[in-house]
Amino acid sequence: MRLFSLDSLTAARWHQEETVSQSTRVNDHSISSREIKMSDRAELLLDVKKRVGCCIDEAEAKLHALSQDIWSCPELAYEETKAHDRLVTYFSQEEGWTVDSHFKLETAFRATWGATAGSDVVSVGFLCEYDALPGIGHACGHNLIAEVGAAAAVLENTQEFPAQVMVLGTLAEEDGGGPTDMIRDGAFEGLDVVFMAHPSKEDATCLPCVAEHEYHGMASHAAVYPWEVINALDAAVLCYNNLSVL
Repeated sequence: MRLFSLDSLTAARWHQEETVSQSTRVNDHSISSREIKMSDRAELLLDVKKRVGCCIDEAEAKLHALSQDIWSCPELAYEETKAHDRLVTYFSQEEGWTVDSHFKLETAFRATWGATAGSDVVSVGFLCEYDALPGIGHACGHNLIAEVGAAAAVLENTQEFPAQVMVLGTLAEEDGGGPTDMIRDGAFEGLDVVFMAHPSKEDATCLPCVAEHEYHGMASHAAVYPWEVINALDAAVLCYNNLSVL
């Protein structure tokens, strides 16, 4: 997340208001340039979604085979050698992907594609889970989670903006805290946003979960050591302001 000073936030808000105020007449209705831009973005997003859907349909057979191979051979946490190798092979055979076969941990991996990470590049991550439960195999559907993560490869045919796609094989989710180990080892550094899909008995078209954040400050004497103060409210307000101008 980029942090802005109060001056830059004020300037951004002023610029936004100026943009909205500049309108044109189209079919006897006043339409702002901001609304036109939003309309263009909506059409672009719809077009990208359609092309992604077509690419996934074309890759349906190999994605289903990947899921079935993982499901038919359940492996416990930190022992997911066959599932790991199957996913590594999948991405190694996809054009344009760079694969780190044993990334941070033995049965973890990383596959990257797209632009080189930088200030103007959005780095998007997708997670693949593939460990099973003792005695009941893939009752939690990690074979499906791996399939959805692997489907990120179809973005290769739809990419039209500066972005880097990274797929992380997050091992041992069911037992042992594999993803936590990877976070501690810096596997998620540089990523701007990370997605993961989980199977459910219902169709989920929204995100019902609410993220909760706590901000901790530090008290100090206002007259003697005011520069030592860390205001938790300032951090919360800056977070809100930055999100509101994205």
